[in-house]
Amino acid sequence: MAASTENWSEDLFGPKILKKPKTTGVPTVSALKGKKLVALYFSASWCPPCKSFTPLLIDFYNANKEDLEIIFLSSDRDEESFNGYFGKMPWLSSIPGYSSQEANGRQKKLASMFQIQGIPSLIILDAKTGNFITDNARITVMQASNPTSKKELLQTWLTTEAVPIDDAVMGASNGGGGVGSWIGSILMFFARKPMYLFGLLYFAKQGLRYLERLGQEEEGEGDGKEEL
Repeated sequence: MAASTENWSEDLFGPKILKKPKTTGVPTVSALKGKKLVALYFSASWCPPCKSFTPLLIDFYNANKEDLEIIFLSSDRDEESFNGYFGKMPWLSSIPGYSSQEANGRQKKLASMFQIQGIPSLIILDAKTGNFITDNARITVMQASNPTSKKELLQTWLTTEAVPIDDAVMGASNGGGGVGSWIGSILMFFARKPMYLFGLLYFAKQGLRYLERLGQEEEGEGDGKEEL
């Protein structure tokens, strides 16, 4: 994806996006005009944790909607489920995957791009460039329990350096995290600073040589005792 292009949103979500159920949609680029941040909300009506989180997200959105837009990325499997769930949301939605092969392919591509391993998941992007800010937003939104903390969280995202999606380390909270997230962070660190990797390999090699010499010395001492 060309992360810094003006039409990055169209590249990700297609030329049209929904404001309400049972509509044909509006131009994606114009729907996001004037916003500073875009949140991608991977969710579904059949998911109990999603149904618990959505009201919290609605409160957060209403406190910050001047600067923030949210795009619902539905995993619902039919029109009735999608319409009933999306109809309760005050934000936008991508064209649902069940509606066409094109929409389904786009949905799968986005899930793969942002390494979504479970729902609900909330990804924050810079609205101007489409660059990645965080995939830990669901947890932090849940922790923002009052109007002040909601505003402070938005400011934290606005002041966080956004990086191109291809350079982002993801998986911190999208149903994953844990060991996989740490491994990804370590690999990304060494990929950006290969000299540290060479240094680590050098010291590892020296350590193995030391252990090898130590083993040979102990073997020699053991041989001497057997001869006595």
